[in-house]
Amino acid sequence: MHPPNRPAHDAPSIGQLAEFVPGALLRYRVRPDGTDRIEHMSGGCLDLWEITAADLADDTRALWGMVDPSDLPGFAASIAESARLLSDWSFQWRITTPSGRRKWLHGVGRPRAQSDGSVLWHSFILDVTHHQQTRESLSASEERFRQLIDAIPNVAVQGYDAQLVCRFWNQASERLYGYSAVEAVGSSLLDLIIPAPMRDAVVSATAQMMRSGEAIPAAELVLQRKGGRPVPVYSSHVLLRRDGHAPEFFCIDYDLTERQTAENTRLQLQSQLRESQKMEALGTLAGGVAHDFNNIVAAILGNVELALDDLPAAHPARTSLQEIRKAGRRARDLVQQILAFSRRQDSTREPTCLRAVLEDTHRLLQATLPTDLTLLVHADPNLPAVMANATQIAQVMLNLATNALQAAQGRPGASVQLRLERIERPEAAPGRDELQALALNGAWPGTGVCLKVIDNGTGMAPETLARAFEPFFTTKAPGSGTGLGLAVVHGILREHGAALRVSSQRGVGTVFTAIFPGLTDAAPDEPVAATPEPAPTGRPWGDAPAPHVVYVDDDEAMAFLVQRLLERDGYRVSAYTDAQAALDALRQGPLDVALCITDYNMPGMSGLGLAREIKALHPQLPVAIASGYISEELRLGAPSAGVDEVIFKPDTVEAMCAAIQRLLPH
Repeated sequence: MHPPNRPAHDAPSIGQLAEFVPGALLRYRVRPDGTDRIEHMSGGCLDLWEITAADLADDTRALWGMVDPSDLPGFAASIAESARLLSDWSFQWRITTPSGRRKWLHGVGRPRAQSDGSVLWHSFILDVTHHQQTRESLSASEERFRQLIDAIPNVAVQGYDAQLVCRFWNQASERLYGYSAVEAVGSSLLDLIIPAPMRDAVVSATAQMMRSGEAIPAAELVLQRKGGRPVPVYSSHVLLRRDGHAPEFFCIDYDLTERQTAENTRLQLQSQLRESQKMEALGTLAGGVAHDFNNIVAAILGNVELALDDLPAAHPARTSLQEIRKAGRRARDLVQQILAFSRRQDSTREPTCLRAVLEDTHRLLQATLPTDLTLLVHADPNLPAVMANATQIAQVMLNLATNALQAAQGRPGASVQLRLERIERPEAAPGRDELQALALNGAWPGTGVCLKVIDNGTGMAPETLARAFEPFFTTKAPGSGTGLGLAVVHGILREHGAALRVSSQRGVGTVFTAIFPGLTDAAPDEPVAATPEPAPTGRPWGDAPAPHVVYVDDDEAMAFLVQRLLERDGYRVSAYTDAQAALDALRQGPLDVALCITDYNMPGMSGLGLAREIKALHPQLPVAIASGYISEELRLGAPSAGVDEVIFKPDTVEAMCAAIQRLLPH
């Protein structure tokens, strides 16, 4: 060991030591007159400036000339400020060496005032080009990353510190949550996007994340936009810990609104598909059941009519028979509702006068109107005609009016209104308290007809109104309703391209509104007086032999009933339960048959097939088909088979006699 302050023999001098230090050590003097001089510089100056110390001894202009012009003012000012204050000097600047290399230099020094008025610096200059390039590259990389994150259109990224204060907010966050970056940065996460019920849980979860270092698991959440509107997101989290920096975390949120909308649409379409399949199955079932069921209903109604005709007016059994007839007609109407609901009825549409349909509906309702109810009917003048199926629209009016009458019955001042109003332009959207069950299908022609059914009944609660058009949904007591009435209305109006809206208030009443597009080029809606169907009158053939009618039906009860009905009215009847047997009889001997009536749905040979065979044998012989289910196949196939008339079977008593009188030559 050497004594203190005594250098070892092998220790380098300060000058020698400077040669081993990267960069350059120098002594720099500025005289009172402003001239400067480098009094000493280590050998590192050649590496920095590509100039030797000897070349710089009396002329520093070469060093100043290398300084980047944009850095030169700041460089000179820093030296002047250090000299004035005699404070430590530090500055970083760029140079271009004689060989053209670009470098970053960093200098530090300490000035001392001298007795001659000059200022002397001892300084150290270091090449920091690599460090600066790395720093610039990192800064550029961070900027690119920031721009990338900021520009991602569908991924909202926000950064927060440990106190949940927002420090970063990209453009997607602005779009998703409605706050600009200026509004968001500096605000609390809780105030920005966390609904009040979730705030305690969020504080707890983020505190746990900060302690454990484990990010909050990703999950689907419902957060909130500016103004409080909920927004569904898939949210994940990243926790960042960097040396020298406070911990921070980032939320990465994906907007699920479109996906949720698509999912809701998919579920709705699936539901519609299931409903469609259910309705198709119901329609198939209804079509199959209608034939056999209507045969039963027709037999019941026909035999009731025969029994009523056979009994004197005062007979006590007439009351029971009338109740049977009432129940039979209800059964007939139920099948018709099922057929209408499954859209298995004839849907032919033509220019229709809704005023005439309303008047017919009014007459039907008035006949059974309770005494404590008022039914008001109004139709504007000059209503346009609409393209519609009159039978189906009558069913719509009857179903809506019947519902309204039942809802109002028993209330003080109970009343129902049926109104037809001319409408030039419907409201584009339903009112605030209206449910839009159907929107108009197609362009508005410029004028139309609005049907309103208004009651002051009990009204419907919102949850009931939302389900009003569901098949088989009813609030009536068991046995008092099928739940098909409004579903039938919905199906018919949908097929007609009409709009349907409902408003209802508990204790006030309900308004059903149906809007039909008008026919601008059709004739005015003027009811045409219907020609009354001639009632059967005695023996229209007079003293001539009674006409011979052949009736064919595979159902023995129906064949027997029709035979009795016609024989009661004086006809000669041959009834067959086998189509081939009837055809064989028609092939034999001289023809004395005036009319053939056949069932449509029979085993072996359908009514259409039998009609073709009969027409091939006797082209002039009238042929009618009776069916409890007027299918599209029957409606379209009847003319080509030569069928003269199609009779709906449950109306056999009235329709059969009227059809015979129309078809028989008198």
